[in-house]
Amino acid sequence: MLTTRPLRSHKKMAEQVRDAVSDYIREHGLKAGDRIPTEAELCAAFGVSRPSVREALRLLEQERLVVTEHGRGRFVTAAAALNIARPITVFESISQMLAALGYAPQTRVLSARTLLAATDPQAAAALGLQPEAEIFVLERLREAGGQVLVYSIDVVPVALMGGAPEAAALTGSVNALLDKAGHKLVMSSANVAAVFLPSGVLTGPASAEPWLLVSETCLSETGTPVLYARDYHRGSLISFNFSRQ
Repeated sequence: MLTTRPLRSHKKMAEQVRDAVSDYIREHGLKAGDRIPTEAELCAAFGVSRPSVREALRLLEQERLVVTEHGRGRFVTAAAALNIARPITVFESISQMLAALGYAPQTRVLSARTLLAATDPQAAAALGLQPEAEIFVLERLREAGGQVLVYSIDVVPVALMGGAPEAAALTGSVNALLDKAGHKLVMSSANVAAVFLPSGVLTGPASAEPWLLVSETCLSETGTPVLYARDYHRGSLISFNFSRQ
């Protein structure tokens, strides 16, 4: 049974419905060929308009999680039935990712600096900045239960933020800060590699473990690159899933 579920999120309504339907498929153990609720049922359950539901279903079809059979309805595909809990293709903040994995992390700020783009050629190239442009560089650790989960370096053009953020905002989501400044992040282009942490970040056993580095250029709704992030995920505590087609 599809239960009533109010949706509240920073995401667009269609994206929220898409996520909710994906959760429904997973939580109810639907298999390939099983029918999903109708548009009317989804509208009633989530309290949203039919256009939002149709857009959500279109997104699910693009992701090959749902297929439409005209005259019969919409059905779960084999890809959705794989039950990929944390697909690496999902675009989300570190805060969202860790919360979804069941962690209640604490954030420790290691440094927050305003520098010239010339000091980070890789980030400057990704963000399309001239060497003399100013960038805000935020270096942080995400910890839970005494364990470091993620080491991250976020680089944002100062001009897009109207200056460096206040100290109180540095432990929160950079995505949310950019959203507040009028630059909503909607997607990214990413590269993934197994690496060791940069020298000096940590000491002890964690420094010798393999980490999964996700380097990504995040784009706003206008297609403008507004954030270059290097996120090192601790390999022994965090993993991602994916399907191959």
